[in-house]
Amino acid sequence: MSGFKHFAIQGAGNIGVFLAEELLKLKKEGTIERVVILTRGSSSGRDTLSQLAAQGATIAAVDYTSAPSLTSALVGIDVVISTVGGAALATQEPLAAAAKAANVKLFVPSEYGVVTQGRTEGILAYKNTLHRKLEELKLPYALFYTGPFADFIFNPTFGWDRPNGKITIAGEGKTPVSWTTRRDIARFIAYVTTRLSPDQLYWKEFPIEGDRKTLNEVAEAYLAKTGKKYEVTHTPRSELEAALKENPNNFVAWLKLAWEQGEGLTAKTPEETANKLYPDWNPTPVVDALIATDP
Repeated sequence: MSGFKHFAIQGAGNIGVFLAEELLKLKKEGTIERVVILTRGSSSGRDTLSQLAAQGATIAAVDYTSAPSLTSALVGIDVVISTVGGAALATQEPLAAAAKAANVKLFVPSEYGVVTQGRTEGILAYKNTLHRKLEELKLPYALFYTGPFADFIFNPTFGWDRPNGKITIAGEGKTPVSWTTRRDIARFIAYVTTRLSPDQLYWKEFPIEGDRKTLNEVAEAYLAKTGKKYEVTHTPRSELEAALKENPNNFVAWLKLAWEQGEGLTAKTPEETANKLYPDWNPTPVVDALIATDP
């Protein structure tokens, strides 16, 4: 057991709300004692925060430009879990500094996708830079690589226009990808951060996957299982490369190309994932997750 009883979550949005709910279940069971949700205090997400507060969470409004504000919110916290994305990723650095000042024991950066350790260029280079910052601070991290969210990613932005019966697969679609639902990610993180020893968590990487399939396999299995007749087409890899060349910050094009190049896997083989650390995990297969989100 880690002995960690006090958790703080940065953000309660796309993945954060699931993590909060899973940790609050552990709080209700008596496994942990406190779950704090760090928020900027704006009206955004107020209903979600109210629901989490009703389940036992403490809501703490913080100012990311104020070290005293952040440090004060983290006093007595054992583990900080960041769930922010986009421009908000930069707020992790002042949060990490405050965590160190408040004697937090473990920092979980916002990963939840492709492997970022060692990336020194491109859109995700900042995540690797944060790893180095945590090492400078001597604040232990745990990195969780999950692949794309199986219960979220199959939308028109990524080529799945289900309301209009169309699927557009990026590239040839023959490269395996790791898929994991947000609920399963939250369950895994809540489990290992409370069940493993600190030595098993500090400075470790946890590649996990709920399922492993190519985009072609996902589309074929989905259509076979539902009996639906969709138009399936492919976007040439050259188009993705051209889009990224035109705009190096085009994250959607970058991610689609990363999948096509084999970077969508969290580990080379299923045996090399960290799934075995949670024997009763039983994550949702990608096609089942996809069907559950049918419009």
